[in-house]
Amino acid sequence: MFSKRIRNVQPSGTVMLSNKVKRLMDQGLDILSFTLGEPDFSTPPHIIEAAKEALDRGMTHYTSSLGMTELREAIARTEKQMNSMDCATENVIVLPTKMAIYMAIQTFINPGDQVIYQNPGWVSYGPMITLAKGTPVPVKMRYDSGWIWDPQDIRDHITEKTRAIILNTPSNPTGSLISRDTQKEIVEIATEHDLTIIADEVYENLVYEEEHSSIGSLPDAFERTVTVSGFSKSYAMTGWRIGWMVASKETIKMVNKLQQHSLTCLPPFVQMGALAALENGSSCIDDMKEEFRKRRDMLIPLLNEIDGVSCEMPKGAFYAFFKMDTGFKSMDMAEMLLYKAHVALTPGSAFGSAGDGFMRMSYAASRENLREGAKRIAEFIAVLRK
Repeated sequence: MFSKRIRNVQPSGTVMLSNKVKRLMDQGLDILSFTLGEPDFSTPPHIIEAAKEALDRGMTHYTSSLGMTELREAIARTEKQMNSMDCATENVIVLPTKMAIYMAIQTFINPGDQVIYQNPGWVSYGPMITLAKGTPVPVKMRYDSGWIWDPQDIRDHITEKTRAIILNTPSNPTGSLISRDTQKEIVEIATEHDLTIIADEVYENLVYEEEHSSIGSLPDAFERTVTVSGFSKSYAMTGWRIGWMVASKETIKMVNKLQQHSLTCLPPFVQMGALAALENGSSCIDDMKEEFRKRRDMLIPLLNEIDGVSCEMPKGAFYAFFKMDTGFKSMDMAEMLLYKAHVALTPGSAFGSAGDGFMRMSYAASRENLREGAKRIAEFIAVLRK
C-alpha cells in the first residue's frame, strides 16, 4: 500500500524522543529535557509586531513563489555584507530552511547518486537523500582531533557515482566549525569531480570566539554551491518556518519549480516578520549569543567533572556533544537517563555511527536547569558505577 520510498525512511530520532518526553511530562513526571534544537527565548517583539501589522493590513494572500522582493533584497544584502557572498536578488528564494535542503537534494540527485555528508551529522540528511533515491555516504569526523572533517577522508569516499557534498558549519550536533582551509580543499574536490556543494549554515550567527566562514564566498565556489540559512536559530523563530536559499540563477529557477508544485509560497505576514528581523535584528542576535556563550562556559566544565564524561568545547551552535565511557550504547544510556534520572538527552547514534557512545545536550535551556541536569547525570553515573 505504501511506497517503498517512504517505508525505507526511518522517523526522526530527535522528534520521536521529544514526543516521548512530552508524553512523560504530561503524566506529571519532572523531566528536564535538553533534546530539541530550539532557542528557549521568545521571538523579539519587533518581529512579532511587524507580522501583526502585516495581518492588520490584509497581507494574507499569495505572494511570489520566490518570496517577496523586499525580503529577497534584504537577504542578498545580508549575504554580501556578512558572508562576502557575490549574491543578487535573483540568487535568492525564500522557503523554510529544512525544505531548502530537501529541495536542493531533490534538484540535483538522481537515483543511485551518492551524497557525502558529516558523520555525526544532522539526522535528516540521510533520509532526505534516500527520499531522492540517492545513496547516503556519511564520512566520519574525529572526536580526538576536535571533530575535524579531514578532506582526505572525503576524497577516499569519492566514486564515479558521487554527486554532492553536504557540509554543516557550525555543526549540529558537535558544535565544530569547518575551517576556511578545509573549505578550500572541499571546493577543490568538488571542482575536480564536478560536484554540487550544499552548505547548511543555519547556525552561522552562533559562532563564539571565531568567525563564521561561508564556503560559497570562495573563488569559483558560488556557481556550484547551494547555501541554506534561516531565522529559526538566530532569531528564536523556529515556529515561523522561514529561511532562504542562495544559489546560481539557474539553480533558483529549478528549485522554484519544486516550490510552485509544493509550498507555492510562504505567508506574506511571516515574510514581513522575517524582513523586520534582518532590518533591525543584530542586537537581538548578540544578546542571545552572549547568553548561549555563558551557558556553554558554565555547562562544559560541569560535564567534564563527571566520571567517565569528556566534552570538547563547542565553537558554535548550542549543543554539548559529550562522550560517555559507561560501556552502554548511547540509545540505551538515553533511555536509562530518561526513566531513572528524568533527564532527556539525544543519543549520539541518532546522528550516525560515529556518534555512538556520545550524547547531545542542548544548552538552549536556563542555567538553573542546565546545572540541575548536569547534577542528575553525575548522580546517575555514580550509582551506575557502584
